[in-house]
Amino acid sequence: MLLKNSSPSSCQRPRRWAPWSALAVIAATMTTFVSGTVSAQVVQNPPLMPQSVIVFPERDFASISGFAPNADLYVQVLRNNVMVSDARGKTDATGFLEVNHPGGVCWNAVTPDIGPADTVRVTYRNGVSNFPNAVKGSGGATTTQNVTATQAFDDGYGKVVIKGKAQQLANGDRIPLNQFEVRVVNRDFIDPLTSRIGKRDIRADSTGGRIDGTNGQPIPGTGGSLAYDSSGTTFTATFTGLTASERALAAGGQTRVIGWQATSPAGDRLGMTIYEVGAFGGPGMGGCPPGPNGVVPSQNPGAPVHYQPGELLDAANSDPSSQSLLKSVIVFPERDFVSITGFDPGTDLQVVVRRGNSATPVVGMARGIVNNGGLFEVNHPGGVCWSGQTPDIGPGDMIDVLKVGSNTTSLGGQTQRVINTSITKSAYLAPNGEVRVEGTAADANGFPMALDFIEQRILNPDFTTTRAGRRDIRADTKGGRVVPGGTGYLWPTSGSGWMAVYSGLNATEAQLAIAGDNRSMAWLSTNPNGDRFGLTIYEAGQVGGPMGGCPARGNASIAIP
Repeated sequence: MLLKNSSPSSCQRPRRWAPWSALAVIAATMTTFVSGTVSAQVVQNPPLMPQSVIVFPERDFASISGFAPNADLYVQVLRNNVMVSDARGKTDATGFLEVNHPGGVCWNAVTPDIGPADTVRVTYRNGVSNFPNAVKGSGGATTTQNVTATQAFDDGYGKVVIKGKAQQLANGDRIPLNQFEVRVVNRDFIDPLTSRIGKRDIRADSTGGRIDGTNGQPIPGTGGSLAYDSSGTTFTATFTGLTASERALAAGGQTRVIGWQATSPAGDRLGMTIYEVGAFGGPGMGGCPPGPNGVVPSQNPGAPVHYQPGELLDAANSDPSSQSLLKSVIVFPERDFVSITGFDPGTDLQVVVRRGNSATPVVGMARGIVNNGGLFEVNHPGGVCWSGQTPDIGPGDMIDVLKVGSNTTSLGGQTQRVINTSITKSAYLAPNGEVRVEGTAADANGFPMALDFIEQRILNPDFTTTRAGRRDIRADTKGGRVVPGGTGYLWPTSGSGWMAVYSGLNATEAQLAIAGDNRSMAWLSTNPNGDRFGLTIYEAGQVGGPMGGCPARGNASIAIP
């Protein structure tokens, strides 16, 4: 599916499951853990509100919130009460910190392979005055729950089905059905051309689940049931009432199981584990240490299938007959990540990163099969790795995408230039109350790009609780999409610079914008329907390099045969 006014695929910070306002106090077990390097400390396991420690075991990633702002934290992974890795970091102005996720900090020495029964323990390294319970050594911990699942699939009878397991750590019995939930996440759910769904996920639980429409209310006739199978700890989640296109989106989305240790009287989920089907473990961003089994050695990329770059369709070509054959290829250079849609499931695809002059060296190559939902991604959880080395994708690189035939020859494809666009100053509050973002966008010759081919977005999941009603606000030459009565305009500045100016935001919305993630989106051509071709998305603050288990960065190159 071509991207048309849809939110970019991105590794965003998780939604804060335990809101700051819910100051519920519940009885919790005081658990003592002893590491190999520090003395015994007492922490709450699971954490008490407002503290939250969420574990993503498939990515060896921890998301921490509700701690004191700008506080020094010590994070440990404990297995059988023995520390297997640790991390140190400072929370942001909202008390938020991530480990092994872009924008956060790395694990020290080794990236742990987090699994069921491992505990992620977070404590203050120093006391924080004038903040409740911010005493040195205090904190919270989450024990990773034993919940797993397999990818969602269309059963051929009008249902989407997910199989999984939910087992208690203490005795191996079933986890109560009201202590876990199944979700399928796909940003393309929010596309009125193919889907009635108004959120990026659908949910199944013991009470019938939730599949919301664009009005924020459940779609009549739909539901998501969750029940254990006749014996054992295996369960089945079943989504009903979806259209054929919605079932295809579900089958191509990311399946997740969310389990929690306890629930507060206010309904807050405490000690959460989020199992993500198809996600890769290991270092979650460039520069982080390898996993316990070491790093995948770097080597020259394997020889790609023979093809002629000059024979590929160029996404910059505005001819309608050419555009009708183009697919959606989105490049995220800050994460060395490429996302492709529009090819038939089962298609053998090759993706090549070319750099340089007429010798046309290859610095990145990947090959794989398009999944059942029509999605193919490189260097992103659920996708494939770059072969041999992870290229440092940058402006001017050419991204070639081609189909491979059964006789390992090219069946043609398309190419696009990575656009030189960036964020030079993230969202800030101007004296007149406007929120502004500054950036650049230049064409292949270094001249300013036309502003009609640029859009700026600010993403913050908490926008959904405001008048914005969705997780982003947008600025373009037509006034953008912000809040009722608000505007988001792009204005040219000096050289290839531009400024996004957001007006009409209230104080809360403005603060969420300043705390959000900044994106600069630029594309090479559009058709009369508004479809964008040759899209580059610059993500301010993201870190490149291999995803877990993928080859290290390298600069080796080979010529196209």
